[in-house]
Amino acid sequence: MQTKTWERTKTPGLLRHRGGSYYGRFTLAGKTNFVPLQTKLLEIARGRFADERAKVENTRKAARATTNGTGTMGDLLALFRESVKGRADIEESTRTRSLNNISYIEKTWPDFAALRPGAITRAEIEKWRDRAMTHGTGFRPPGAKSESVAVSGRAASSFNKGVDALRRMLDLAVDAGTIHNNPLQGRRGLKAKNAPRKPKLPEASKVHEVFAEIEKSGEIGGWAKETADFCRFLAFTGCRLAEAGAVKWSDVDFERGVIRVIGTKTEAADREVPIIAPARALLHAMLERRKKSATEARDGLPYVAPTAPVLAVREAGKSLARACAAVGAPRLTHHDLRDVFATTAIESGVDIPTVAAWLGHADGGALLMKVYSHHRRAHSLAQAAKVNF
Repeated sequence: MQTKTWERTKTPGLLRHRGGSYYGRFTLAGKTNFVPLQTKLLEIARGRFADERAKVENTRKAARATTNGTGTMGDLLALFRESVKGRADIEESTRTRSLNNISYIEKTWPDFAALRPGAITRAEIEKWRDRAMTHGTGFRPPGAKSESVAVSGRAASSFNKGVDALRRMLDLAVDAGTIHNNPLQGRRGLKAKNAPRKPKLPEASKVHEVFAEIEKSGEIGGWAKETADFCRFLAFTGCRLAEAGAVKWSDVDFERGVIRVIGTKTEAADREVPIIAPARALLHAMLERRKKSATEARDGLPYVAPTAPVLAVREAGKSLARACAAVGAPRLTHHDLRDVFATTAIESGVDIPTVAAWLGHADGGALLMKVYSHHRRAHSLAQAAKVNF
């Protein structure tokens, strides 16, 4: 006899799944949602259910206020936040970024929630821009010696993402008839000027010195080799940090000479990256190392599961910083190793659109021209030797 999926409780809307966990069932805008309460204990579930029910009721009030013209930007915030949470057509990483953009507005615009949609004018948005670019969110990581522009919310990209979120929020007010038009529609001039950082990269020989220094440093637990190879993988493939960590052996196609990369930023980020010569040598060495430590054999040979991750290490920030200091190189970050790949490819004569595709850029190379088209000194001198008057 089949067990029922859901079991009712004495609290209407609070259900127990046959697996033992509790869920809250809520209907909002004609859609029924089941919210996991992350517990198998009834008393805890009741408390969490009451909290979720209060959030849903606030969203309902916000919807009513927006529709009858009495709503504030706080109501639009609540509606937009719930619409983002309820979208099934976006990745979880996209959902998180969108929610962060909403929070950015709240942190950088005092009294924003109390404003009426009609009060969001071009002049007010310009004041917000100046304030946000000057003060940001004020966040500083624990233990940080100084305030980072990017982390503190003063970066142009952070503000511009907040503008995009505000535009979509005001579209809800237009649809509800609260305002006649969206003051941000087509107003590109209201965005902050974004000047991408041009990294100062060491020469290729110095980059290899950094990797060698990491390898010989004797990391605690014997992970020095894996840490160095992790950094090499970033530099030889141009993968972002999260992308590299997700690469499995089934994604490495030695026969076709490509690595399948699942992008983390845009749809265009899903791509195939060519296995350049140093990457091929690196991957073969890593695969042989995995075979030596394999605990399973098939047909008498050590077996490495296709679903196993290629990389045994997922970050190397401190190791990179120490190695750079030891060999006298400018400090490198994970993303700088992506810059190393792009710059090396360009200096080797690969055309900009092709490198852009390898990096997962959707703009055909526009960003590359701004950021990565700088050349290191040695390459610049070699090119200058070709100029003849």
